[in-house]
Formats: sequence, C-alpha cells, structure tokens
Amino acid sequence: MVRTRNALLLTELVVVLALARKLQNSLLYRLIPASALMIGLGYPGEISGDNVVRNVFGLLSTIPFLYILYVLFVELTRSLDRQPEAVRSTVSGIRFLLLATWGVYP
Repeated sequence: MVRTRNALLLTELVVVLALARKLQNSLLYRLIPASALMIGLGYPGEISGDNVVRNVFGLLSTIPFLYILYVLFVELTRSLDRQPEAVRSTVSGIRFLLLATWGVYP
C-alpha cells in the first residue's frame, strides 16, 4: 500500500514541477517502470512470513527505490536553473524533503 502511494506521489511530483513536456515524459518513462519494479519486488517480501525472504525482497526492492531518489534529486537540481528566483529556494528545499521523507522507506 505504501509503495503504491509512493508511486502515485512520484507521478504527481513530476507533473507538478511544471517541467517541459519532453522532460516530463522522459522522467515518467524512467520512473514509472522503476516504481513498478519496486512494488513488484517488494510484494513477495510483504506477504512472506519468512524473515529471510522478507529481507531479500526488501533489499531487492530498495534498488529501484534508490534509482528513483537519484533521478528525482538530480532532475530537481537541474531544474533549479529554469525556476523563477522566488521558487528556487522552495524547489531546493523540496529536494531534501524528498530525501528525508522517502528515506524511511528501506
């Protein structure tokens, strides 16, 4: 459930950033498959009663999660130059808020 909600938040974040359509599409084409992979790899661990299986699938699902964080952080950093001066500090803060809030996932 949490992973699915994060995937939806991820899509919303890309759309809300008001990036160029080409960049939005590029991000979505990279992030949606990674998000689906994260959910798909996490599910077997969530339903398993075996701690070893849970840990293995938890680790595997963390790999696409880290990729998602990396892409978002890098793209948010690149978008700073295209943002109006009044918005730059907010977007800069969002980068670290993203890391802090999503950092509890693993």
